[in-house]
Amino acid sequence: MHKKDGRARKRGYSQSEVEDALAGLIASTKRIHRKLNLLQIAEKIEVARTGLGNLKNVSEAIGLSTEMLRQFSRVTKIAPEAQRFVAMGAIRSVDMADRISRLPTADQFLVAEAVARGKLNSDDVRAVISLRKNQPKLSISRIISRVTGSRNIKEYGVQFLSSAKEEELKNIKDRFSKLLGQDGISSVNVEKGLGTLILNKDGKNRLELIAKRKGLTKRALVEKVISGEVK
Repeated sequence: MHKKDGRARKRGYSQSEVEDALAGLIASTKRIHRKLNLLQIAEKIEVARTGLGNLKNVSEAIGLSTEMLRQFSRVTKIAPEAQRFVAMGAIRSVDMADRISRLPTADQFLVAEAVARGKLNSDDVRAVISLRKNQPKLSISRIISRVTGSRNIKEYGVQFLSSAKEEELKNIKDRFSKLLGQDGISSVNVEKGLGTLILNKDGKNRLELIAKRKGLTKRALVEKVISGEVK
């Protein structure tokens, strides 16, 4: 089920505790219906990481990427008052929890509550993150209202990993503007290593057309623009 390669255990956890954590992770990270909630999974990851020394060793032991393990772990970054929606199972999507964790702490409770009540879906939370970046002084209640009130406006969003700083982010925005036209782009943001590109309907149509001409998927084209291969 997983490797027993004799790697030294760190202090604080017995071999059986580490083995239990690995077994729990295998059972709960590769299935749609999980026995553990996201907070419990994050706890298991921490036990396994401490026991095996680092996330790479955990990744090799259970066959899950380190990036995915980090995403599960980010649930611990959610504000305590918002974590209760995760603990009670109202928020079960790791992508959703990851996105909530990237919001300012003061925003997280109301967003998590709206998700738990079915008022916001994953695309809505992505839109909340983007709007918060553009409107840092607007109340989170107003932001949620704007997002839920604009669902009839079709937008296309792509998320990507990026460590771009302010100057490089400007270059990325310029490349997308040159390729798709400024009027086709709603926003491009990078927050804590996660970038978000939001296009309106016209921008999405242009992206699809250009990708087809180049024999690429939309995501592959986006990644080439971000890397500078396509300008």
